[in-house]
Amino acid sequence: MPSTPTAPGRSRPDLVSSLTTVFKQLATIKPKEARATVGLDIGSSAIKVLVLGSRRGGSSRPVIAQNLVPLEGGQDADASEAIKAAIKTLQLPTKSINLSVSGQWVIMRIVEMPTMKPAEMKQALPFEAQRYLPFNVQDVIIDGVALGPADANKTWVLIVACKKELIERRLDWVKRAGLEVALIDVDALALANAFLASSNGRKSEGTVALINVGAQLTNLVILKQQVPYLVRDIPWGAEKLIRAAAEQLKMEEGTVTQQLTQGTANPELLSALKLLSEALISELQLSFDYFENRFGHPPDEILLTGGLGQSAAFAEALKAHLAQPVSQWTPLKGLSAQFAVAYGLALRSD
Repeated sequence: MPSTPTAPGRSRPDLVSSLTTVFKQLATIKPKEARATVGLDIGSSAIKVLVLGSRRGGSSRPVIAQNLVPLEGGQDADASEAIKAAIKTLQLPTKSINLSVSGQWVIMRIVEMPTMKPAEMKQALPFEAQRYLPFNVQDVIIDGVALGPADANKTWVLIVACKKELIERRLDWVKRAGLEVALIDVDALALANAFLASSNGRKSEGTVALINVGAQLTNLVILKQQVPYLVRDIPWGAEKLIRAAAEQLKMEEGTVTQQLTQGTANPELLSALKLLSEALISELQLSFDYFENRFGHPPDEILLTGGLGQSAAFAEALKAHLAQPVSQWTPLKGLSAQFAVAYGLALRSD
């Protein structure tokens, strides 16, 4: 649907202001939340809403409400009605929500830049970013953060750019659903935030790859010493896998989905999954090789989450291809892996 421009003079949250905060929070999770916060994850097949209550003592913030509503028509469909349906029964404690973006209109790159002061880097970002953008730099919002030293005179910098049209469209959906956007994040960074804050998260100094498999996209984040040194969205998801498996085995897509989610996959389906997951494996391996070439070491372990990440059969298919140990992961015990991004979003309270 057409985007809704912001009226001149009206303030609105944008990626520039919100990303600066999320990058800082990725380095340090501060237990200062004093109120309920809401994460709204607009996926390609479902709307996920998760509400976190305030922290009590040293414990994790409790999940006080959650809901998932199917979204017809994919990410380009008008999601305002689905958002309304998702929040209808939750009795949200606030109209303010945290939102995220992902996909082909979001570009994330780790680059080497000369070490400079924050103000100087901010001015240099558009010139550096336009080398990697497939669209006009005037049509995007750009921000970045220094991750750490590359050598004596250079710094690793994470650059994120998002088309304004995507942000404005989602702001319009949220507004028509009767909500307000407090901040905008990126799916992959919300996932990393969920991991770093999770009671199930690894607090080691090693390298961890987070793989969040959605319906149409797979988010990949590789964290080295708890800093995200590689982030990307891979255009591959559960819908493609299920469709291909159903066609190959002459099965209904609903039957394939049922066997995957209920853990009843037969030997034929297991064999098909190993073959059909090779396209994703190829993209993952390219990313792992790229990371190793830049930082000297591949991921030590792989944590699998997201809708398809809940399938033991799919996890076994990945284990057959990858050298690293693969484990299924969710941010909190008892929380569905489908809510990993929403959980990471709800953690934000700045």
